[in-house]
Amino acid sequence: MQSSTPAARNSKNKFITAKNVKSLVNTIVIPSISSTPLESLHRGNWPKLICVDCIDCAADASFVSAVNEGIEAAKDIVCLRRPWVMISVNDDKDLHFRKAEFDPEDCPADCSRPCENVCPANAITFQGKSTSGISHNTEAPRVLKDGVITESCYGCGRCLPVCPYNKIREVTYARDAITTAALIKRNCVDAMEIHTSGSDSSIDSKELWSALGDSVVYLKLIAIVGRVLGSMQLRIIPSIS
Repeated sequence: MQSSTPAARNSKNKFITAKNVKSLVNTIVIPSISSTPLESLHRGNWPKLICVDCIDCAADASFVSAVNEGIEAAKDIVCLRRPWVMISVNDDKDLHFRKAEFDPEDCPADCSRPCENVCPANAITFQGKSTSGISHNTEAPRVLKDGVITESCYGCGRCLPVCPYNKIREVTYARDAITTAALIKRNCVDAMEIHTSGSDSSIDSKELWSALGDSVVYLKLIAIVGRVLGSMQLRIIPSIS
């Protein structure tokens, strides 16, 4: 009698795992979401990826697709109200929008490379040679070199304090508003969170709104997070159209 192939065994294992998770969920009787996504946002109940009504992610097509795929997979396990998918953008310098950066040529040869070990996204590499890869932003072939893989770095900052030679620096960036508008028009996003300096009259803020154009009518909600007199303020616009 021949044993099953590795592919068949993996498929069977995935089925058993999903079945076990579904059985566990049914056993503990997780209640349906009691509040709407809008109500949860007003209450401040939006922890990321844990019992969420609104899932916040980067304004990148690959991230949005992954979140939507995850939601569909979860719906096969337990019947819950579909959460909103919210993307985050910025019009000014913000710690939520930063990347690590350093020149690997400046790294001493005998460095233990704690940055590589501490990175949770495996976004720092020392291959000694270039390797081919795929860019998450362009889906085009590219070359991975030693140092920070920009597309994989999500700006957690864990590498900054561990570098014994202070070679790593943070670089802030702003999401491209035109690309974001095109993403919103694909109708795969429900809401948007804008991180701003807090000034509605700022040049950056005006440019952002201008570039977004009529894409905002596709959204159910826009949340504006601004810094006013040193404190964070949240303003919610529930109706766009």
